[in-house]
Amino acid sequence: MNDSGAESVSGEELKGSRGLGTLDALYECTRALGLHDSLEELLAEVLDRARELIGFEHAALMLLDEDTGRLTVEQLTGYGDQAPEIGKASLVLGQGLSGWAAANRESVRVGDVSEDPRYLPGLAEARSNLVVPLIVGNRVAGVINVESERLYAFTPEHEKLLTVLGTQAALGILAFQAQAELRRRIDQLSALYRISNLASEAGAIGATLNSMLEISGEVIPQGQSAVLLLDATRKHLRVAAGQGYQAAVRFLEIPVGHGITGRCAETGLTQVVHDIESLEDEAYIPGVPGARSEVAVPLIADGLIIGVFNAESVEPHAFSDEHVQTLTVIARQAAEVIRSTQLLEETRRLAITDSLTGLFNRRHFNQQLEENVGRATRYDEPLALVFLDVDHFKSVNDKFGHQAGDRCLQALARTLRESVRDSDQIARIGGEEFAILLIRAERELALSIAERLRMRIDDLILEEDPPLPVDLTASLGIAFFREDGDDPKSLLRAADRALYTAKRLGRNRVVLASEASETEDH
Repeated sequence: MNDSGAESVSGEELKGSRGLGTLDALYECTRALGLHDSLEELLAEVLDRARELIGFEHAALMLLDEDTGRLTVEQLTGYGDQAPEIGKASLVLGQGLSGWAAANRESVRVGDVSEDPRYLPGLAEARSNLVVPLIVGNRVAGVINVESERLYAFTPEHEKLLTVLGTQAALGILAFQAQAELRRRIDQLSALYRISNLASEAGAIGATLNSMLEISGEVIPQGQSAVLLLDATRKHLRVAAGQGYQAAVRFLEIPVGHGITGRCAETGLTQVVHDIESLEDEAYIPGVPGARSEVAVPLIADGLIIGVFNAESVEPHAFSDEHVQTLTVIARQAAEVIRSTQLLEETRRLAITDSLTGLFNRRHFNQQLEENVGRATRYDEPLALVFLDVDHFKSVNDKFGHQAGDRCLQALARTLRESVRDSDQIARIGGEEFAILLIRAERELALSIAERLRMRIDDLILEEDPPLPVDLTASLGIAFFREDGDDPKSLLRAADRALYTAKRLGRNRVVLASEASETEDH
């Protein structure tokens, strides 16, 4: 066999070729491989011992990912300024001399790389190459690739020595990988257990989703993740929680069927993209800056798609079959927790809201009033309470029917929500009677908000086809914390007195509690 061939290993041949000293060195090398606490230390030891046995200028140890069928550099020595670039190398089985050796489970020794078409240029000065697969039984753990700047630098004896060392190295590598796999399984079970416990913690859905992402991030550390929930009515996805995503993504609405996540929501099938750059532009909706790979797993509860669990990474081929399987199991558990939390939140919402208008009910409003009066007392903040009553509302029901009256109240509730600030609290406290708590509102601001409400109600048109000629007006009374009352009960009495005065003075007006007192005095 010439210098570019491969030969089998024999203990007798080794003894004959190098004698007892070589065997002692080989024994010491293989013994040392079992003395390490981490895979990284083991791989470094393999290259150090290989150098002692055969001598070389440059070497790389590549491990095989059985899921993706790719060899990636995990440890190297030499290569000078080219080391960072070579350290990023990733090959498919059969590609280059390393890929060929792993695919064929054979060593390959090339005396002159310029004469072998399988050689992929890496080290510019390389002249000869020796690649030995790391094999135990029928499993290939990886390859040792050694290179020299000299022609025909590696002999058959070098190949034999490296093969024996490679067998011992493969045993250690596979043992570490088995331990890592066991740890991954344990972490996965722990993550599932912790995610399932979120259902019993009765937290808000936002906090639940963020906790869920933190837990899953421990199991899938390669990527940034997000939970997108489906609005079945509007048929779009929206990010409900995310880690590592751009802030603008939080407001992004993704139509079902669009992008990777939209396609996942449409089909109910897991979508795996190993290299985003290979997709057409419209196929990927930017989420993580520089993302190269993505996995989208449907969230299915009670047979319905309720959202998508998405993970992205800046590395191509970042997600193995094992990662996808883990995400799938997590998504299955997460969907049940999300659905349970949604139902709990809906139950809570129904308990504190008015079923017709969706505004807070009287009981919840009284709790909000207690809390905000307490806050205003502690921090010496302004607070205003507005009572609002629709004028002559009974005539609307009598003339147009109770269904039209209900639609009027719903339209009125929308107008109230659109006319106040997000921090303000609105409640329906009676049939056509409403209360608005204006948080940290000074006198002038509260009066302007109340006047805006009155004017918008006066201009309100019930959107019907054809429109109903309903002419609504409202009377409003305003009471201010401390000025008109320093506790919830006195504040409520003052606002009610102001509202009564507004109605007595002719309706469709705003009256301050202080003005009501003056009017009553006269």
